[in-house]
Amino acid sequence: MPDPRLHFVTSNENKRRELETLLGEPLGQESFELLELQTSVLEDITRHKLHAAFEHLQKPVVVEDTSLYFLAWNELPGPLVKWFLKNLGPDGMVQALKPFRDFRAKAVCCLGYTENGEVMHLFRGKVAGKIVPARGSREFGWDPIFQPEGFSKTFGELTGDEKATVSMRAQAARQFRKFLSGENTS
Repeated sequence: MPDPRLHFVTSNENKRRELETLLGEPLGQESFELLELQTSVLEDITRHKLHAAFEHLQKPVVVEDTSLYFLAWNELPGPLVKWFLKNLGPDGMVQALKPFRDFRAKAVCCLGYTENGEVMHLFRGKVAGKIVPARGSREFGWDPIFQPEGFSKTFGELTGDEKATVSMRAQAARQFRKFLSGENTS
């Protein structure tokens, strides 16, 4: 089997499968630890990961970072959501937010691509929603507690096809797919 043209650096097989479906082409999965820049700026984290991934592989790479912002917490946890999940879990995050009584949230994904390690292309998707008690699949960290605006289901309850119409990763992937096909040059 020939080497895929795109190499997605992630240890999460579910993310790779989802992105592969959204892009409509096979992705090589590269799983190695990337030191993650600790900042509140999602795009800076994505650029840093892209640079490190390219330095390691020396071939075209795709990276992704996702943030979850709670309006009541001045947009925390943001890019630190992985650490909040690790320490509190989805149910603990809901419990910690309860005293604030403002459950509005937004989910943001920044997908990055570089062919040469120098020129970096970023694609961003954003979804508004709210935090609710956990329902549905727990395959994707905080999916069971995020209910996108206009839906009665959480990301964890949506089918793959339903999620592909609304998710922040799907929005970023559609932009990336257009870029790859030459439809835009951002």
